[in-house]
Amino acid sequence: MRRFHWENDRLIETQKGGEGNPIFSKMKFKTAFGISLFWLGLFLVVGSGCRRQGGEVSSEAVEGQVPRLRELDFTPFESAMGRLSSESVRRVTKLIEGSTVLQVQAALQAKEVTAEELTLVLLDRIRRYDGRLRSYLELNPGCLEEARASDRERAEGRWRGPLHGIPLSLKDNIGTVAPMHTTAGAEILLNHSPAKEAVLVTKLKAAGAVVLGKAALSELAGVLTTEPAGYNAVSGIGVNPYGEGFPVTGSSSGSAIATSAGLAMVSVGTETSGSLIAPASMNGVVGMKPSLGVVSGEGVVPLIRYQDSAGPVGRWVADAAMLLGAMDEGEEDYVEGLKANALDGVVVGVLRAGILAKGEGGEEGEWLRRIDEGLSRAKAVSRDMGENFEGKPGLFPVICLGLSVDTLGYIAGTGAEVRTVGELKTYNEARRETRAPRGQNILEAATQVLGAIEKQTGVAEGDLKGVYEEAAMEVRGEARALLDKAFAESGAEVLVSLSNVHSALYATAGYPAITVPLGVNGEGSPNGVTFIGKAGADAKLLAYAFAFEQATRHRSVPESVRE
Repeated sequence: MRRFHWENDRLIETQKGGEGNPIFSKMKFKTAFGISLFWLGLFLVVGSGCRRQGGEVSSEAVEGQVPRLRELDFTPFESAMGRLSSESVRRVTKLIEGSTVLQVQAALQAKEVTAEELTLVLLDRIRRYDGRLRSYLELNPGCLEEARASDRERAEGRWRGPLHGIPLSLKDNIGTVAPMHTTAGAEILLNHSPAKEAVLVTKLKAAGAVVLGKAALSELAGVLTTEPAGYNAVSGIGVNPYGEGFPVTGSSSGSAIATSAGLAMVSVGTETSGSLIAPASMNGVVGMKPSLGVVSGEGVVPLIRYQDSAGPVGRWVADAAMLLGAMDEGEEDYVEGLKANALDGVVVGVLRAGILAKGEGGEEGEWLRRIDEGLSRAKAVSRDMGENFEGKPGLFPVICLGLSVDTLGYIAGTGAEVRTVGELKTYNEARRETRAPRGQNILEAATQVLGAIEKQTGVAEGDLKGVYEEAAMEVRGEARALLDKAFAESGAEVLVSLSNVHSALYATAGYPAITVPLGVNGEGSPNGVTFIGKAGADAKLLAYAFAFEQATRHRSVPESVRE
């Protein structure tokens, strides 16, 4: 069997006798297709949170909004929504805007609100705001019945836990059975409903959650186009609730938008590299990428199965902790470990040099001032990190391989007559106006990368599993080595970054990360501080984030949806 590994920035075939034959060089790729294209592709595929890079939705883009391929259907709820009183809407909206999920659960337990009422008000908000924000691809026609069933169980004395009766949304690459669909935002999957729901969905339903619907995303988890991030063919262009000209980034854009705008109490997104952290920070909410394997990926449309991770999105750290506890594979009580003094005396490594090196627009100094101030208030021991991680692994070739092997493998398994990235590109071009109206520049770059890999390796695209696995394991090892070294040399228990500046490290390594709102800049656009933890230290990371949040309380409700 042919085996491969990355060595000195080259793909090496390991032959008998231990000799290595360099058969594909990432440097050759950069030379062949242009260094700028390589880094643009890498930077934007992973959903960068830097301020002015590719994730912005301009006024022109919003005015030229792409039509939905499937309109949101409110028919199953029309009668009940018509009976909503203005007093009920006002009272429940106030609860939604100002409360954590645990506080809403307390209101449900005290019979101050019902799950049905909560769901109806959220549906009413979706109907009023989502035509502009585009945070949903589809509503769950059974969500109101799920809420009513929750209320009946509560009345009978049956309580499933803190998620019981809480309405949430699911990123639309997370498998849900009919009558809902799982499209990953792609027209080719418009009518696809898997035979089984994702494992994490089963867990959430067992915990009593009400599934409102499927959240929008950057198409195929961000590997179709950069024009713009947060776009997909099914629901169009996501819009930041803090302002139409502000970036939403991706790929979990809909989860962040809906949670920020009060169109869901919480949401579940996924991350390959920055896809949770970036949109959460840019839309003013908390988002967490757990350690690899904490949440099952079974039933989720994959991009890089060796790296993908589903995670929670909430307005508060307590929301994220509660949601993670409901869907993880263990028995950890993350909420119990949240303490306001969790950072007291903890050594924190601030990745200042890396943040400043990635910066544009001169805003990084202000964000760093807020980070420093928050760490000081939380009584952390702050140490500057001079490390820029210049030797970090290049992820874009692995993304292309994952797209080819994992994503296209999933699509082919649905019965679609598409087997390769090139065939998907051709399929989209046949009806560009509905399948790829914003273009497919990342997909086009991926076909070139895969063609170069095939030419250099002699391995056809359909047989790249070995190359893919070796490459994915190699970059994971490189990322882990860099982070482990940073932790060891600094003595830090947690590293601190801005948005997803360092996502190519923590996500590739499979280490946990969480972003917490830092407020907004002078223009009103949000950003977030990101805490990066050691492998498996998810509970500690949540506690550190909670301590920072409680010391700062920077989050605010977007004016565009405030009532």
